[in-house]
Order: sequence, then C-alpha cells, then structure tokens
Amino acid sequence: MSDASSTLSAPPRLQWRIFTVLWLLGMPGMSAMVWSIVPHWRYTQPVPPPFGQPGMELLLVLASVLALAVGMGVLLAPRVGLAAPILTTWVAGRSPRGPLRRVWLPGVAGGVAGAAWLVTLAIVWPESVKAAEPLYTMPLVAKLLYGSVTNELLVRWGLLACVFWGVWRLSGRHDAPPSPAMAWAAIVLCSLLWAAIHWLLAWWLLGPLPGLLLLHVLLGKVVYGLMGGFLCWRFGLEAAILAHLLTYLMSHGLIGPVL
Repeated sequence: MSDASSTLSAPPRLQWRIFTVLWLLGMPGMSAMVWSIVPHWRYTQPVPPPFGQPGMELLLVLASVLALAVGMGVLLAPRVGLAAPILTTWVAGRSPRGPLRRVWLPGVAGGVAGAAWLVTLAIVWPESVKAAEPLYTMPLVAKLLYGSVTNELLVRWGLLACVFWGVWRLSGRHDAPPSPAMAWAAIVLCSLLWAAIHWLLAWWLLGPLPGLLLLHVLLGKVVYGLMGGFLCWRFGLEAAILAHLLTYLMSHGLIGPVL
C-alpha cells in the first residue's frame, strides 16, 4: 500500500505522533480490561482465578504491553506493506477522505461476516464453553473499547507486523517486497499464535480444558484472525478495527445481555 511506504519514509517526529495516537487510542480498552472485563470474568468462574483483584499495577503492565505492540507496529508494519492509512494521512495533516473511501466497504463486509461467525459459534456450542471468551457477556462499551480497538492494535498491528517481518526476513528475499504468499503465511501463523496464547491463558486460569472448549478457543480465534489479518493486509488497520467494531455491534444481545 502506498501509505505504508510513506510511513516508512516519514521522519521520526511523524512516527512518534503515529505511535502516540495509536497508544492513546488503545488505552481506553486496557482500562476497560482492568476495571470491567477482568472483574466481571472473575465472578463468573466456579473456581477463583490464581490472581488477586486487578488494579493500577495490572493497568501499568497492560499499558507497557500496548506500547510495545504499537511501537513494533510503527517500526515494522511499513516494511512489509501493512499500514494505518486513515490515521497516517490525518496525523500528517492531509485529508483522510481518500483512504476512508477505500476502507469502509471492506470493513463493513468484514463486520457482517464476523457477526455471523460469532453468533454461529454461540448457537452451536453449549453455554458452558462461553467461559473461554469473557467478551460474550461483557457490556457493549467494554466490547467496543477492548475487543474492537485495543485487540486489533495488539494482534493486527503489533503481532502480525512482527510475524510478517520475520517471515519476510527468513525467506532470504528481503531485497524485494514481501509476496502475497508470505503475507498469507504470516496471517495464518499470527492467527495460530494468538489462538495458542488464548489456550495457554485459559489453561492457566481454568486448568485442563475439555476438548470441546479447546476447539472453541482455537476455531474461533483462528477463523476470525484470518479475516482480520486479510483486512489489515489488503486495506489497512482501520478496516480490521471497523470490522471488529461492527461484529460486536451487530452480535450484541444475540450472544449476551444487552447492556
């Protein structure tokens, strides 16, 4: 994408602005994680999780994780053709209308597909396996702040950029732009890695997982990760954020309480 190359050649001052805006954009979601999502999840578990009440210490840790993910994205994403075209043009002082026209339709289509997938999972699997995904029963504001924005910054901007860059460098062809095959390899690997992280976290918190619960975690994260990764690669980070936002907006109330 042309916006990616422009970000790569941007002066450090502009890169710092992009980093700051993205980090600030993700912090409300981290606050929602500490003060809403984690406490809600704690009190819905039959066995108390192996940690105490969340507080400022957890928020500082999560803020540092977010800063690392955003920083890696700012450094590596442009090198492999990933971009945040709307934000980049806006921070640079140019009109974002052009990138917005390219982003909104794929984002809406991804949101419709994501909502259909989320509702399908909630219908097919029994209620007990929803313990694997706290966002199923979260208030809408918490879903939107963390699931739609912060999660995309962590996964599609930070993790995908790192994996994509690693695939490109290990290919031995880093003197040429990454190929579509490398992009798809990175998207698949990133989706599998994010699913594995969720599985390990669920295993640590809940103990050994039943096969059905494990399948739910892996299948849900991998399938949505493939779609989100494709949107981010082809249309930009904002397309993935818009799709995630619409996914929760359209599925809310169908898979959890309307709050």
